Amino acid sequence: MSSRLASVALVVGAALADAAGEHEIAYWALVVAVPVLAVTALEALGAVLDGSAATPHDRLVTLLTGIVLGLVLVAAAVRAPVVTDGPPPAIAATALVVALALFAVQALVSASAAAPRERLRAALRADR
Repeated sequence: MSSRLASVALVVGAALADAAGEHEIAYWALVVAVPVLAVTALEALGAVLDGSAATPHDRLVTLLTGIVLGLVLVAAAVRAPVVTDGPPPAIAATALVVALALFAVQALVSASAAAPRERLRAALRADR
């Protein structure tokens, strides 16, 4: 879970740095986010493959993590030649925004997976 949080923090930090005009800092945040996201995606895929995370919610979060990894990789790669030349190309900014949107979808999927369990636990406690 900590690698997922670190990857979100790095991508959000890159977006904030871009918004502040610090495009070089945003680039380096994305470069660091790529291996962190790779570890996160591999951990999630391993959990799905070994059966410890076999719910449809887990599989969807794993798929979204892989897509976000690709988007962040594109955002970092496209920026590389123009790091010091000003703002990033439009495709880099678009990939970053879509990655942030997919993080939001992941949060909603995770929240929807957790909500019914909490209600079920509360109902079981009330029956005792």
